[in-house]
Amino acid sequence: MKVIGLTGGIGSGKSTFCALIRKHGIATIDSDQLARQVVAPKTPGLAAVIAEFGTSILQQDGSLNRAALRQQIFADPNDQAPRQKLEAILHPLIQAQTQQQIRGYQQDARYNAPYLLVAIPLLVEGILKTGCKPSYLDEIWVLDCSRETQVARASQRDGASVEQINNILANQASRQQRLTYADKVINNENGLAELEAEITRLLKENIDAQQARPNH
Repeated sequence: MKVIGLTGGIGSGKSTFCALIRKHGIATIDSDQLARQVVAPKTPGLAAVIAEFGTSILQQDGSLNRAALRQQIFADPNDQAPRQKLEAILHPLIQAQTQQQIRGYQQDARYNAPYLLVAIPLLVEGILKTGCKPSYLDEIWVLDCSRETQVARASQRDGASVEQINNILANQASRQQRLTYADKVINNENGLAELEAEITRLLKENIDAQQARPNH
């Protein structure tokens, strides 16, 4: 079983890709979902975020107001300090949860799929910072589409302004940087049917590779 890091910029279609590949029996771990879990009410993660960014990033019920936090983080695209502070809090917590879930699948004799997918939006950004990819990943798959498509999808999905989306993009790795680190590039420019065809092609490649291996 290969552990795959799936990445792509905002609006590239990571959630859609994961939903489609699960239909083929491939399990997925969503680091965005883990990011929500580590800042759930009464967690040490949320307490650390409040200590850094204040109580204005909370809902009335004490849960995290992600929109308010995002507004603080990306208010000034030239000021990366708030984002770096948030990442310093969240990334170690998310990594620990990710590795725990990977071990669970590796130790589960019932799971015999060829891949385990870990969706990591800021995977390349982390590599650029540390100089190496996470040791638990065997390959990196990049969902690729144009910037215009990213902005259109993200603004429609999140109800955010084009300016807000562009601020987020300014703080993410560039398209070319992601492609540099890609073991496989998945085109997601043209909609659902084409993306399903890309997944079918990827899985067929794996079957063909297995069949081509000499028997020992």
